Amino acid sequence: MGRAPREFRLESRDARRRVKPRKEPYWRQIVPGTFLGYYRGTSDKPGTWIARQRSGDGYRSQRIGTADDAADSDGDVVLTYGQAVSRATAIQVEVRSPLPRHYADGLTLNALFDQYLTDRSVTPGGRLGRVMAAGTLSMSRQSWNRHGAGGIGKKLMASLTAKDLSAWHVGLVKVAPTIRGKSQLFDPSDPEQLRSRRNTANRILTLAKAALSWGREHDKLPPMTPDWWRPVKSFLLGDDPPPRMLERDEVLRLLNAAAPDLRDLLTGALMTGARYSELRALKVGDYKPEHANVRIYQFKTHKTLWQPLTPEGQAFFDRRSAGRQPSEMMFTRADGTPWSQSDAQRPMLEATTLAKLEDVTFKTMRATYGKVLLLATRDLELVAKALGHSDSRVTRKHYAQLLPNEVAAGVAKMPAFGITNDKTVRRLRSGGSAR
Repeated sequence: MGRAPREFRLESRDARRRVKPRKEPYWRQIVPGTFLGYYRGTSDKPGTWIARQRSGDGYRSQRIGTADDAADSDGDVVLTYGQAVSRATAIQVEVRSPLPRHYADGLTLNALFDQYLTDRSVTPGGRLGRVMAAGTLSMSRQSWNRHGAGGIGKKLMASLTAKDLSAWHVGLVKVAPTIRGKSQLFDPSDPEQLRSRRNTANRILTLAKAALSWGREHDKLPPMTPDWWRPVKSFLLGDDPPPRMLERDEVLRLLNAAAPDLRDLLTGALMTGARYSELRALKVGDYKPEHANVRIYQFKTHKTLWQPLTPEGQAFFDRRSAGRQPSEMMFTRADGTPWSQSDAQRPMLEATTLAKLEDVTFKTMRATYGKVLLLATRDLELVAKALGHSDSRVTRKHYAQLLPNEVAAGVAKMPAFGITNDKTVRRLRSGGSAR
């Protein structure tokens, strides 16, 4: 007489931890002809519940959920032993794709985000088909660690819904901003502060949605689930406030207050309109004195600009490059080391404080360059090209305010409506009496 197959205890997490990983599931018969299987596999991922039913002379098997080895049961995809037994006896195993595969992998939003950043660091991705710059990768990682990794990022991927993502997005607005890890005062009734927090929330939401879209494109998500994250909308912010732009006397005050190494960096920005990341990557060989221009690689757009220089700009880059090798960095710190991503923050703060300037950052130099060029040329399209904007909409949005006389000249050409003015009406003085 043959021996009955051995059955294993699978009711608890501790019992399942004691079974050895193997390629075949551990089976328990639930009712005649129906078995519940537990597949642990050979990795650290949570185990999988599998239903097996007799079909003719053989058996059919189907994945029915993820065991609650690491995550608490949700009754839908992550199942306890009892829930798995109920499902195994309630379903009819058919020849079809096992459901749901994405839970069996135990993929969290954090894990997906890690894969997304790793892929984008070496492979062109997204609609623009470009590799993410190292600085952008670092900032994206820092932003996610601060706002997403400890909360929504821990959740299993397909347990997330649009409602979850929207609630998380709204909650980001209520979190006070931090500087170097220290929370700052936050007044949600202040329109500017509220707008700033909403802008941050939108930026982090964009990161999450980009990772989810990448997961869909690279077959990391189940093919049968919808792109549920797409309907989650960003906050409407209205028009961006115009960027801070310096007057000539403010430029001189800032340069005089800056340390010599920072002064050179600021001057380079004023001569070219380049961003900080572009200037700190600039090499001596990027300056072409024979053509009076500088080659600037834009990490943000992945464009290369050949930026023409004024005679003042030529003289400045002549001094910076004299007697140096083409492979040397054009701008270095006082100790000769290259500028890193955050090296300019503290010297910039010290310089603006000494110069008694408010709301001035390194970005202000680029905006000032655009302002001076626009006032000199009155040509928005030309300024857009000089700054490397994809089109003139961004340029017009920030710089059109500098050309009010053009609007006034156009209004002055409008014909009269023929409205008769009552000569007895007099404008009141500030004190209330008529002139």
